Amino acid sequence: MKVVLIGDSIRMGYLPFVAKKCKEAEVCGPTENCRHSLWALDHFQNWVADMNPDIVHVNFGIHDADVLDDGEHQILLAQYRLCLQRFISKVKQLDKVQMIWATTTPLYTPEEGVPMVEWKLRPKMEIVKYNAAALEIVKREGIPVNDLHEVIVCNDFSKCIRKDGCHMTAFGNEVLSDAVVKSIKSFM
Repeated sequence: MKVVLIGDSIRMGYLPFVAKKCKEAEVCGPTENCRHSLWALDHFQNWVADMNPDIVHVNFGIHDADVLDDGEHQILLAQYRLCLQRFISKVKQLDKVQMIWATTTPLYTPEEGVPMVEWKLRPKMEIVKYNAAALEIVKREGIPVNDLHEVIVCNDFSKCIRKDGCHMTAFGNEVLSDAVVKSIKSFM
C-alpha cells in the first residue's frame, strides 16, 4: 500500500514520523513544501497522480489563509473552496484512491513576556473559517476527516508548537503523526 502525504511545512515535519510508525505502507510525499491549495492543485500530476497512491492524506490552509501586505489572504476563501473542490475531483478521477482530509493546525501570536499557554490565535489568519469551509466540502463529498487542528488543541498547544506560533516541536510532530497513522490504518 502506498500513501502520499500532501501539505505544507507542518506535513514536512510529521512525514518522517509517519513513515517510521506506519511500516505496513510505503509513506512518501513531495520533498518540497506544497504551500497552498492552488500550488497543490497545479502540482497534482507530479505530487499525486504520478505517485500512484492508494491513499492520499491532504492538508493545506496555512498558506491559503496567510494575510499579505495588502491585507488580503494569499488565497481568498472562495478561491480556497474552488481549489479544494477541484483537487477532490482530480483525486476521484484516479482509480480506487482514497483521500483523507486533514484540518489546518492552529496558529498563535507569539507575545514577548507572555506565557505561551496564554497566546491567542492569530485572528486575521481566520484558520477556523478556512477549516469550516473545507469541512463543509469534504463532508458533502464523503471524505474522511483527520482533525489535526483538534489534535494540537487537545494535546496542549504550548507543548506542540514552537515559539514561532506555527511549526511543531518534536512532541507536536509525534502527536500529529499518531493521528495521521491512525487515519491511514483505518483503510488497511
